[in-house]
Amino acid sequence: MNDRPESRPRLRLVFGASGYLGTHLDPRLLAAGVPVRVFSRQPQVPEARGWRGAVVADALDPENLPVALAGVGIAYYLAHSMGAGRNFGQLDLRAAAHFAAAAARAGVERVCYLGGLVPKDADAEHSVSRRETGDVLRRGPVPVTEIRVGIIVGPGSAAFEVMRDLVYHLPVMVTPRWVRAKSSPALPNQRRAHRVGAGGKVGQVRPHVSAGR
Repeated sequence: MNDRPESRPRLRLVFGASGYLGTHLDPRLLAAGVPVRVFSRQPQVPEARGWRGAVVADALDPENLPVALAGVGIAYYLAHSMGAGRNFGQLDLRAAAHFAAAAARAGVERVCYLGGLVPKDADAEHSVSRRETGDVLRRGPVPVTEIRVGIIVGPGSAAFEVMRDLVYHLPVMVTPRWVRAKSSPALPNQRRAHRVGAGGKVGQVRPHVSAGR
């Protein structure tokens, strides 16, 4: 048996672990034998799930990041600020800039970022924010793989549940033109598989992985 330190996988950080994807990704990585640290702004989530070694802090405070990133080889960046209300796009960009700088100082090998399928002419803040967050992360020296996917179809996905609730509770609805926009959906297992697979060796992973169009 080879017990050399380089033969064992380095620690992976699930940054934004309290969201839908984060709560599914953490156990999948552990099942694959990968050491994991989780980062969440909501202390009740790590406590409820029994996560050990969780870092509870806010990405908008750069002083929190060295502790979260210490010893990390690959970081899965799942955080967003859409729940913050107005100007959440600017908060997203500020958090991404802090993270990119801290990841470089910590010696992180790769950042895997969850983006979205954003049309070139998109002007909605949530879409533009997803695209620009990836741009900010890539400005740092740490290689970034951005996984671009559409709406997750499944319980717990916020976008899916909004659409489901509208259909269930509103027999007639006047909708804006953007509801005619088409996006390739993703099943939860597809997204988690892309996430785990994106953590390969640096140089062997494409900078962008699109699941759909």
